[in-house]
Amino acid sequence: MQTVKGNKDILRKRILEARESAGYSLTEAAKLLGFNNYQTISAIERGTRNINANELSSMARLYGRGLDYFFEEEIAPDPIPLWRKSAEADEKHIQHQFISFLENYSNLENFLGLKRRWKGIQKSYDRADFLQRGFDLADRLGAEIAEYLRLGSRPASSLLNVLENNLRIKILHLPLDNGISGASVVDDRLGAGMLINANDVPWRRNFDLAHELFHIVTWSVFSREEIGDGTTKTKPEQFADAFASSLLLPREQLLEALDEVTINNTIRLVDIIDLAKDFQVSTDAIFWRLVNLKVLKRETVENLVKDPKRKELDRTMRQSLYAKMDVSKYPERYVSLCCRCLIEGKISRGVFASYLDLDRADIDSYLNKFGFRENNYEEIVAA
Repeated sequence: MQTVKGNKDILRKRILEARESAGYSLTEAAKLLGFNNYQTISAIERGTRNINANELSSMARLYGRGLDYFFEEEIAPDPIPLWRKSAEADEKHIQHQFISFLENYSNLENFLGLKRRWKGIQKSYDRADFLQRGFDLADRLGAEIAEYLRLGSRPASSLLNVLENNLRIKILHLPLDNGISGASVVDDRLGAGMLINANDVPWRRNFDLAHELFHIVTWSVFSREEIGDGTTKTKPEQFADAFASSLLLPREQLLEALDEVTINNTIRLVDIIDLAKDFQVSTDAIFWRLVNLKVLKRETVENLVKDPKRKELDRTMRQSLYAKMDVSKYPERYVSLCCRCLIEGKISRGVFASYLDLDRADIDSYLNKFGFRENNYEEIVAA
């Protein structure tokens, strides 16, 4: 039987680890938790001051941990995502939110006995295959995955839904800044997840979804050293862009659409922008895809990409689309699983509120909004 001292040692250690993992300094944590000074938290972490239940609950919420975490002797280490970010960016707070979301989502799936499906798309290519013919392989792989997922002639229009509901990849949208663009992770315990920048325009988010999908598909192919820390365009990162371009802009459908707007072998800029709107990608993505398909010359595209007049025309023609930038933080499937687990008594109202960043007083109205009244959840027929 464990001693009281042993329990205190574990608690002290977990409190320290949770704060550091969440990326908070002593001063930051003290301010957010309502302590008068950082010495109080320091004393708790050293074991020279006891902590009461309310204080521990507040820490659990701030650090994104369940209460059980603080008393477990053995804790599985958090998975480390692959990031896209600037060299100066500090991703600790965002990583904490991302991993916490994956843990909550994984708990919901486990409570309901739901299977994961994303492993079916992972490929066992040898690293040497990519070293020898990486871009060709990435291009072919993008087309294969698009066909496998049945994304149709305009893949971007269904990609998010297919990733979330067919493959059950856990996708979190957060307003990212300070040089952070996004991330992906694969973990046996938590599943596959993506972090997408909610501040980005929809066509940029589509490309990022496809880019991160490449990393999930090839998770076991490249080492972290080869992929890098997300601050530079390493070869695997370039392969991910080539994959995304192939997946979102299928060769036959793109060339067919281009042929319809080409007059006397002349391609107009406005038509390229219309194609980008049609396929729900950036104009730059169309340009570079057409370079790779040997329709446009690289020198021509390099000049167009930098041309301020082209950028202004692009923005003007897409103006109405900027109104559609809003995207939900939590996937609809995640919200639905939260509601199901609460209705079925698998999670408490407090856990439900914490999983969805809700005030407890708003729970009933939230359930009604999504149609999860108890009388709507009765069995139609016995199984």
